[in-house]
Amino acid sequence: MPVSSKGLADLQAKMKKLAAIERNEAIAEKALRKGAEVLRAEIERRAPRSTYNGKHLADHVLISSVVNGKIKVGFHKDFFYAKFLEWGTSKMPAQPFVEPAFNAVKDKIIEAMAAVYREELRRL
Repeated sequence: MPVSSKGLADLQAKMKKLAAIERNEAIAEKALRKGAEVLRAEIERRAPRSTYNGKHLADHVLISSVVNGKIKVGFHKDFFYAKFLEWGTSKMPAQPFVEPAFNAVKDKIIEAMAAVYREELRRL
């Protein structure tokens, strides 16, 4: 059974344009940021809030700059105790919220990043 492809040559031409180093890095950074925003929103939603009327962990989820093709989503240094909540201590059981947040939205993260690439391919 023969395989027919429609628009394959056009897609290949667009992919070659997309492969330009500087442009590809900018698109990759944009995609990483979009995915990180999805994760940050879910972490903020799941982060525990105290009844104390002060600063809350959920309000201080940060997204780093892209370095060597990687981006980090984490907490401001003043909220170092987030790791104790996530993993527990010898005197306190774990109350994980970061890993469950990631597991809940990993497909949405991939879709958000893919949407950036699709949009950039349309622009070419």
